[in-house]
Amino acid sequence: MNKLIVIGASTPTIIRVISDINIAKKEKFKILGFVDNDPQKIGTNFYGFKVLGDFEEIKKFNKNDIYLINTIASKTCIRKDVTTYFINLGYKFANIIHPNVNLKYVSMGIGNLVYENALIHPFVRIGDHCVLSSNSGIAHETSIGNYVFVGPSSYICGKVKISDEVYVGVGAKILPNLSIGSRAQIGAASLVTKDINVDEKIIGIPGKAF
Repeated sequence: MNKLIVIGASTPTIIRVISDINIAKKEKFKILGFVDNDPQKIGTNFYGFKVLGDFEEIKKFNKNDIYLINTIASKTCIRKDVTTYFINLGYKFANIIHPNVNLKYVSMGIGNLVYENALIHPFVRIGDHCVLSSNSGIAHETSIGNYVFVGPSSYICGKVKISDEVYVGVGAKILPNLSIGSRAQIGAASLVTKDINVDEKIIGIPGKAF
């Protein structure tokens, strides 16, 4: 059984995903606990699992004995910075993918967190350390970079190119064949009908920069 430490004590959904993986699959995970830099959380019990300490606490664990998964999803830049900290320490990340997600003909990097009922079509390419939320959809031949967040019930149509650190809000839609620049932010329920530039923020139907 793989030992796992979860970065960020904020979403209990990760506990259920791990439980579902352990029931359904041979490759199983044992959660050793959480690490979180919020001093109010350190030493507390997070839905049955201890918040072991801040990020420095990880140094007490042999990097060859554990895997990490980062649940931080509030901002993609924070997710990247936190993940990079642990990578530089030499720790390894697991892909945590709900067992009802079909990844046949999908290519994927490492450190990705995919929640239940995410629909990923064939020949989608996904980078490293992304979050694909529950009931999100990614259509055929779309490519997704690193540190991308795809919100619940959002949908990305076919042959879209999404660069690194893009944030796709809850219920947002992206039409086919578009290109989304690095660090772009797409507001909840927005409809993207044209290419988005690097660092651009989009909101509305149709989506407009703000």
